[in-house]
Amino acid sequence: MKVLLIDPPFKRFTGYVNYYFPLGLAYLASIGRNFGFDVKIYEADAVAKGSDINFSDEYKRLELYVQGLNDKEHSVWKDITKTLEKCKPDVIGISAMTFKLGSVIKTAEICKDWNSECKIIVGGAHPTINPAQMLTSSHIDIVVRGEGETVFPKVLTAIESGSNLSGIRGISFKENGNMVHNEDAEFIKDLDEVPLPARGLLMNKKNYTSEDMGMMLTSRGCPFNCAYCFHMWSRKTRFRSAENIVEEIMHVMDTYGTRQFTFKDDSFTAHRKRVIELCDKIIQEKLDINWDCTTRVDILDEELLTKMIKAGCNVIKVGVETGSEKILRDIKKGITFDKVRATAKLLNKHGVFWSAYFMMGLPTETEEDIMATYKFMKEINPYYAALGVYSAFPGTELFDVGIDMGLLDPDVDIEHFLTTNPKDYFFKNPSKRMAYITTERFDELTNFMMDAFHKHNTQPRNLIRRGWARRKVYMNDQKLLISDCKKALNWVVH
Repeated sequence: MKVLLIDPPFKRFTGYVNYYFPLGLAYLASIGRNFGFDVKIYEADAVAKGSDINFSDEYKRLELYVQGLNDKEHSVWKDITKTLEKCKPDVIGISAMTFKLGSVIKTAEICKDWNSECKIIVGGAHPTINPAQMLTSSHIDIVVRGEGETVFPKVLTAIESGSNLSGIRGISFKENGNMVHNEDAEFIKDLDEVPLPARGLLMNKKNYTSEDMGMMLTSRGCPFNCAYCFHMWSRKTRFRSAENIVEEIMHVMDTYGTRQFTFKDDSFTAHRKRVIELCDKIIQEKLDINWDCTTRVDILDEELLTKMIKAGCNVIKVGVETGSEKILRDIKKGITFDKVRATAKLLNKHGVFWSAYFMMGLPTETEEDIMATYKFMKEINPYYAALGVYSAFPGTELFDVGIDMGLLDPDVDIEHFLTTNPKDYFFKNPSKRMAYITTERFDELTNFMMDAFHKHNTQPRNLIRRGWARRKVYMNDQKLLISDCKKALNWVVH
């Protein structure tokens, strides 16, 4: 049986750069292949990559996304149809992130129009939160909830044999016009038992860089309680062994020539001893690599950082989120500004290129809170400061706060996602995003903040330091050097 896994289009509509590959689908493809199915992975954004890394006008760019969703003649949809004709799948799996639900629904529609007998399965964070909403689409047959590696092959086997789906835990489906929600599946206890992601099953591999192929997960789950996060893998964190991780690193190095890796764990240093064991293993194996990770300011210390640098860590990303004490309490981040300052000082002392991530536009935020964020960013002075306008995600504590404040509607019709800017998905009135700031003033503050952060990031000091952190990868892959120079030039000019 032929299976096509699709990561639906998003960034192709906006021109933004698309990093990495669909890791979750590659895990499913690997286990599907092991069960004897003919599997391919199609990432729509990898067909014609954008190159823009300036997100200061993201909201306006997302209007292009909405236009593309409703343009039947757009090349994106024609490419998907051509891929269906080429692969002729019997089953199609679509990854469904909340932010691009419109694209998920449109992709499912195109697949059903191509072959109404083809089974359409969706999975990911949003289907896990609200499977019933996904099944209201006439083009979606089955929802896989939660972790898919143990569930997905059972679904494929049942479809192939014509068996009943009622005994498969972790799915929702339609039966005789009704929705059926089976009980949840258990999480995988030993992540080392999960086969390595099947990067080789990606279509259009020539459009991925060696660095793209270096994205990895070394753990699943996050033990912290941030109010803006949805914990699909729960707050109980599971870890791969150092041996298993190094096996994947060596495989990717040998196959794709990768020397720059990205560990996409929610909080990479949550288990200190485990990180030290991994670093020791990388050093022991004399792997000549660099890698970056995302972590928190309160789970990083000098001894650990020194070990990480010795093992090749060249970029560290930390979530700061705000410069306001009130907002810091509201989002339950669980850190202090003194700890942020101390970690910034530590990272600068050791010369690590570090990024700080911030948000604005939270429902309880005031103008004073936003300006406090700007001032705090300038104070800690990261090499790169990322700023995002808050997006309301179901399943988070902050989403429930927005509902209680009368700002959000959790029960929007599924067709709503086809005509609405993703930043506005669940707002009752997009012109009323916050309790204490008018739309006009928020637009002014957003323009100011985006411009200020962009100017900070494009300072010569920060651009040079960014390039210096990546010097080893440039020596190994000159295509990345050329690509990064073009992106940086475009970023600075615009």
